[in-house]
Amino acid sequence: MKKIIFVLCFTLVSQSGFVHGANYEAYKIYLKGVLALKAGDFDLAQKDYEKVAAIDSDALAVLKDLMYLYWQSGNNQKAFDTAEKIEKLDGENPKTTAFLATFYLMANQPDKARMFWEKTLELDPDNETATVYLAAYYYSDNKLEESAEYWSKFLQQQPDSAAGYFQLALVQERLNMTEEALKSYDKVIELKPDAREAYLAKARIYETVKNFQMAIAEYEKFVEVFPDNMHALMYLGRSYYENQEYAKARDAFLKAKKGFSGSGNETEMASYWLGVIYEKLGNIEKAAAEFEYLSSRQKDNVAILARLGYYYSLLKNYAKADKKLQVASSKDPLNYEILYLQGLNYIDWGKYDKAIKTFEKVISLNPDFADAHYFMGSALDKIGNFEAAEKAFLRVLEINPDHTRAMNYLGYSYADRNIKLAEAEILLNRAVTLEPHNGAYLDSLGWLYYRQGKYDLAEKLIVTAANITRDPVVYEHLGDVYVEQGKINDAWVAYALAYDAGGKKSARQKLDLVQAKLPQHDFYNAVLFRADSNYKKLFSMKAGYKMKINIHSYNVKGYFYFNYVKGEGISIGIPSKFFLGGAMIYIKDGKITFEPRAIENEIPDEFRGLLSFASNIFSPDFFKQFENNAVGQKDKRITYKANDIELVLNSETGMVERITKDGVSVEPVKYKQFFSSKIPHVINVSSRKFNFKGSFEVVSVSVSDQHVRNAADESDDNDKK
Repeated sequence: MKKIIFVLCFTLVSQSGFVHGANYEAYKIYLKGVLALKAGDFDLAQKDYEKVAAIDSDALAVLKDLMYLYWQSGNNQKAFDTAEKIEKLDGENPKTTAFLATFYLMANQPDKARMFWEKTLELDPDNETATVYLAAYYYSDNKLEESAEYWSKFLQQQPDSAAGYFQLALVQERLNMTEEALKSYDKVIELKPDAREAYLAKARIYETVKNFQMAIAEYEKFVEVFPDNMHALMYLGRSYYENQEYAKARDAFLKAKKGFSGSGNETEMASYWLGVIYEKLGNIEKAAAEFEYLSSRQKDNVAILARLGYYYSLLKNYAKADKKLQVASSKDPLNYEILYLQGLNYIDWGKYDKAIKTFEKVISLNPDFADAHYFMGSALDKIGNFEAAEKAFLRVLEINPDHTRAMNYLGYSYADRNIKLAEAEILLNRAVTLEPHNGAYLDSLGWLYYRQGKYDLAEKLIVTAANITRDPVVYEHLGDVYVEQGKINDAWVAYALAYDAGGKKSARQKLDLVQAKLPQHDFYNAVLFRADSNYKKLFSMKAGYKMKINIHSYNVKGYFYFNYVKGEGISIGIPSKFFLGGAMIYIKDGKITFEPRAIENEIPDEFRGLLSFASNIFSPDFFKQFENNAVGQKDKRITYKANDIELVLNSETGMVERITKDGVSVEPVKYKQFFSSKIPHVINVSSRKFNFKGSFEVVSVSVSDQHVRNAADESDDNDKK
């Protein structure tokens, strides 16, 4: 039995490279050590292995086991000494160098490990383990070019390794090798179509290079495959936002917020983005609601409180804005930006004395804050202290000689007071030179020329300003210029537009004075122009109309979606209640098309009156066709006829009161002001011919007009007036 055990042990140690000399006593001790090791007695195993090593210093397998026993028992120096013996004994064997590299890696000696992995590759160039380790080592050491080289070498050995291509792509990404990284990620996806990280990585690269359209495409692919990944939806929403696709961004973050369905950091982040997006969409109420939620979660977050104050100021809830800003300021009393927002809120609130005191605090904290001086000057001007206001504006220009708003405010103030006109001309010419497409600045310079009696120059500049911005003051100035030039018709139109855009009482008074001088024929055409202008101000309108119709004693109710974009036409959504699967009606340049086409035969004649109204009222030359075609006036109503259409306008407002065509009468009975346009809010439709009557009432609406698009950045400049 003893002989059998000996033979087995001899065979074992021979295979492990232990046999370098026939020493029966050494083998007996080794066998004893092996058994002790298996029994968990490491101390005894270590002693036995030391005896074997003393007897046979070339016992490589014993030295390898002994090295790990030293390390395990905490005798690190002996382990390192043994490793050196192993290297001297068998350092040209790639298996041994790989063994030593692994040991040094475990011993947290990465540089030593790297040295042995490199030695392994010298001895065995196709060693994949060494290649992968070195690629990872150089990546962690931020030696990215070397890392990329080793990953490329590995992929030559393993061309179907998706993991290898992914690691190579990460390195290429960090090296800003954008195109190469994208190709590597594409290879990952080719080899492993469900590699979600590759899709996200590609999208991340496109975001980094600001190619948001491509980032969106990658995120959309990912979300289509993994619709429950809310983080990906957040990334998608962010890319939509950066690409200015705010409605899509909103929808993505809403879905993500609902998917997180909790009160953690992810939900708060979704709320933050939703607030910012609602601000971009002009829905400040919803923006404030999202930030109120954030404030409830992060009560001491000064930035959130300050933003809430800003939102409530925009909503003209100045008291609430002040409260939020005061809390924010109390938590961060040296934050001059919060105080600055407080000052702006006080100006909007009409509390100019408080605004001045607040801006003084801002300036004490930041003496070179040009805008604080500027708005303090504005507040001083509002309380009638122009001398102090002038000093504030001059201080602004000391700090920033190119501050065009200060140039404009001061230059216009001089012109309006008819003082220092030479200085005013220098300031306003400089402002216009720096911002030649700013309507407010052009108007100010035009007003200066008006004061100087240079009416032709004034007209040229103010007409240009009126084409850029829908500011009532600009229209009123234009009317004043036309009066001086004897252009009574044009003056009436200008004053009417000023009044319609929310001008002062002075615009109404001037309108009445000029109207008394207008011949009746010219007055009728001027009212047409006024009506036309109201609709041409619109850039876009989205509305949902609630419908109530009585046809042959049957009552029908429904909801229609209406969308108008200037230059693109009108689209009307027909719900599935009226047409299976729903349908769309498109109107452009007077032409009506249907989708699906089959609906054209299903539309009752009585509904075509509404379509005809929409088609005509939004066609470019609708009002122009009635020029010189007025048939009379009764009370406030002027009636025009042209091309089988009868149009009735209100002589005082220029608003449409009725359009009749094809036996159908459409009457906008209620208007609502949106920016500088008035939109039909309630429309009655009737026809004796078809025995039908009904109404359409707006239940939701979103409007933008040219004033908002072209003059949003000029509000501060126009405030001078």
